[in-house]
Amino acid sequence: MTKNSIYLLCTDFDGTLYSESHSPRIPEKLIEMIQELRKQGMLWMVNTGRDLEYLLESLVEDSSGVMPDYIGVVEREVFKYRSGEYHPVNHWNQHSRAAHETLFERHSPLMSEVSEWISSQFQAEVYADLHSPVCLIARNNEDADQIHSFVNSKLKDFSDLAWVRNDVYARFSHANIHKGTILNEVSKLHKLHATGIIAAGDHFNDIPMLNRRFANHLVAPSNAIPAVKDHIARNNGYISNFEAGHGVLDGLRVLLENEF
Repeated sequence: MTKNSIYLLCTDFDGTLYSESHSPRIPEKLIEMIQELRKQGMLWMVNTGRDLEYLLESLVEDSSGVMPDYIGVVEREVFKYRSGEYHPVNHWNQHSRAAHETLFERHSPLMSEVSEWISSQFQAEVYADLHSPVCLIARNNEDADQIHSFVNSKLKDFSDLAWVRNDVYARFSHANIHKGTILNEVSKLHKLHATGIIAAGDHFNDIPMLNRRFANHLVAPSNAIPAVKDHIARNNGYISNFEAGHGVLDGLRVLLENEF
């Protein structure tokens, strides 16, 4: 693959682009490579479960002033960088908000049941916010695994509702609005084909965008969870031996040297 045949790089943030345990938290050489590729016409998108304000706090501090062309936040909304600020992609965001409002109203009894069950069985923080009537911060990953399994068993008869998880954090979301569909929305805005798109992620909520419908080239850092590594392997993607942003950098280098 050549530098000018990469149309769009889509990276998850925490654990993929960014790591609290690294210094700097986003590798400088990765930022340099992204800038070099952007000069060849590549777009860069950060696709995260964080909300807009929380993401920008870390991006401004750790990206060396290099800001993505697009950001996807809370696995459902899209913003475009223009004139030094991020502006909502209104048609998509309005669609997403309306779909979630209808969804949460329709399934309110089920979500209340799930909330009550979690609170009765685990020492976990369960709360509502602007993005979901039920949000979770589990005490540890073992508890999060048990909760994940229970909720998914309850959702078997509800094809439009999803439990979206990253580490010990989770919330309800629309099953058809996720990191993959917002990546697809950006690619549609620029009439891009999946053959020139790279997606990198490390956790459960990244799996929907690690899909060859949306990105033909898939990357996981070494710290990716087993479910992501298995998914990447089944789809002939690249699993790096390096963590987080260093793994993304490695994946880009390998892709430019050898097609995967």
